[in-house]
Amino acid sequence: MRRALKILGWTALAGLLGLAAAAIVAKIYFTPARLKALTLEYAGKNLGREVTFDSVKLDLSGLAIANLRVSEYPDFKRGEFLSAGSFSVRPSLRALLRRELKINSITASGLKLKVREVKKNTYNFSDLITAPPAAKPAKPADKPAPPPQLAVSSLKVRDSSFSYVNAAGDMKVDLRGINLSASGLSPDGLFPVEGDFTLDVASPYFKGSIPAKVKGRVALGNFNAEKGRAEIDRAALSLAGVKAEVKGSLNNLLEPDARLSVSVKQFSTSDLRPVFKSLPHKVLLPEIDADADLKLTTKDVNLRSVTFKAGAIGGSLKGRAAWEPKTSYDLLLDLKAQLPEGDTTLLARRLKQLPIPRGFKLPMTTLQAKMRLRDGLADITSFSADCDALALNGKTTVNFGGKALKASGSAAAEVKSLAKLAAIAPALLDQYALSGKASARLEYSYGGALALKGGAELKNVGASFAGRVLSGLGGALEFDSNSVASKKLEGKLDGETVRASFKARDMQKHPKAEFDLKLDKLVLKDLPAAAAGEAKPAAGKPAPQFYADVSGKAELGGVEHPNFRCGPVSARLDLVNVSEDLKALDGTAAFTAGPGKFSELYALAARYKAAKVALYPLIVLQKSSKLAKTLNLPDFNNMDFEVIEGDYSFSKGLMRLNKSAMTAPAADVASSGTIDLPAEKLDMRVSTTLKRGVSLGAPLAMTVKGPFASPSVKPDVRSLAEQPAVKKALDKVIPDGSKLLKGLFKK
Repeated sequence: MRRALKILGWTALAGLLGLAAAAIVAKIYFTPARLKALTLEYAGKNLGREVTFDSVKLDLSGLAIANLRVSEYPDFKRGEFLSAGSFSVRPSLRALLRRELKINSITASGLKLKVREVKKNTYNFSDLITAPPAAKPAKPADKPAPPPQLAVSSLKVRDSSFSYVNAAGDMKVDLRGINLSASGLSPDGLFPVEGDFTLDVASPYFKGSIPAKVKGRVALGNFNAEKGRAEIDRAALSLAGVKAEVKGSLNNLLEPDARLSVSVKQFSTSDLRPVFKSLPHKVLLPEIDADADLKLTTKDVNLRSVTFKAGAIGGSLKGRAAWEPKTSYDLLLDLKAQLPEGDTTLLARRLKQLPIPRGFKLPMTTLQAKMRLRDGLADITSFSADCDALALNGKTTVNFGGKALKASGSAAAEVKSLAKLAAIAPALLDQYALSGKASARLEYSYGGALALKGGAELKNVGASFAGRVLSGLGGALEFDSNSVASKKLEGKLDGETVRASFKARDMQKHPKAEFDLKLDKLVLKDLPAAAAGEAKPAAGKPAPQFYADVSGKAELGGVEHPNFRCGPVSARLDLVNVSEDLKALDGTAAFTAGPGKFSELYALAARYKAAKVALYPLIVLQKSSKLAKTLNLPDFNNMDFEVIEGDYSFSKGLMRLNKSAMTAPAADVASSGTIDLPAEKLDMRVSTTLKRGVSLGAPLAMTVKGPFASPSVKPDVRSLAEQPAVKKALDKVIPDGSKLLKGLFKK
């Protein structure tokens, strides 16, 4: 035992003497000048670049270099490629004696690396990694001894930076303020790493700064980046006021296979306005959580699976996006959302820059959509919305890759309850008391102009409007961009059965409508007068006239109004250019009505313009009878009648009375002439045959001219002279006086 201790002691002493001798030799031989010369010689032969430093030190504690600078190829005239304020390596000499390469510490401060893309796939460091020509195969030698294992106890990088500029010069990436520390580094095992930096990006698509902190573990894969991996325990990133956290794992540090969990904290669009200036103010967005499984290369990213949730919205994403050789993408997106009840008034207050209409009460709604996005094309294979009021589903394709937007698709809607649908917009629809159900289908396309085609089915629909009640309405509609038609609609209007068919075309420019209407009884009610404070159109340029063409027939079992009641009514219309001012009105209209009774028709005409036009001759008769008191005519303001007939033609607003007649127990009346509807000027002849009271043997005529409000009424003297009683009285006074009077009227 004593002998073993003695041998061990002498061995240790010899080792210490050897180390001391090595230190003395190193200090004598590796002077600073010699080290500098050797370093510069090595750099010139092997790097092909200029290298400078202020000092270099090599001793038993390690190697230290101050203010190291490496030029671009071939010299500093082309710029600086790499620099370091200080760099030191402290190896373990004891490990070297055991044929182990172990470094106690590596430290670097002020390290700066500048990478530039010279041309496609060629960089300013490409000359440093060019593979040497393959050597001729030599005779197999004995199996060499394995190289010593490398291990680094501590690595620290402080206040360093990295920059990259592409060949076009329009993209620049900077990592500044890099602080990095690691311990227990080995070629194959996981070792802890922690660091922080700020990423600055300037490109045509994005410009901003992203501070980041990272903590995790890394394995170098025996210095093969493709076999390396990393475990991210926590990475904290921020962009403007938006903060995110990332954790997960990476396999293959060169082209990572990544499995990441990302969490973005709740933020407002105002937080991103320093980066994206076009965003609206103060749009509050929910927290976003996502799990991603992806493959990232220098040319593309393959999203194998991405699931995310943002408030009420969730979904999944997968596909590929590439940027070399050109930008392209092919992504599948699946969205689901359950939107809570809401009020658009509150949303409009929060999102003042968005055109959100106020006063809508949004019900709880479930939304779903599946789409494929690929190179300017969005193919929404399905979408749906479901709430208590309606269910909507369909599909659409949107092409936004060309100069003009193009789209096409189809949709189907089932209105479960018109009452609940009306509750969404109470200010607009509550007054109509909607009820019933409906369904609709639609196909559309857009290529600069919108084209529609579809149909709708009404089921027991009810509504209230203008004092009327519509109930039990059912039937089908067909429509397209410019027309709408129904072969059969049936329901009740104010409790009276109504049947109708119609079609309308040229809806966008000059509507042309045809109809066939049958109604058991039409009850006309006086509309409420406009409120005193009701807003009136602002003075200024008048609104353009709206024109429509209307043709068809109507059969009414009866008409009831306080001023007009009658039995069956039959009417036919063929009118062109119907408008508010009636200046361009052309066409024909005819009707028959009776028996019935009327009184003070002017009150009816004041409220219903169509009634005013149809009953103009009778209204004139009422006015005329008041003015022609000397003729002792019946009271045409309150009269029973057997039938009223009208046959009118219109030309540029001028109404010609082809036939206007009334048969009544008191008198028969026939009118002829014209009425200028826009100007309300009369040029008429009214002939009355009395049946009660004064008995006249021939019709008594009047001429009515001038404005409708105050017409000039004159008895037709000739019609007076034709009366037998007048002739007989005149012959008594003047022999053959009737012949003389007749001769005067011939002149």
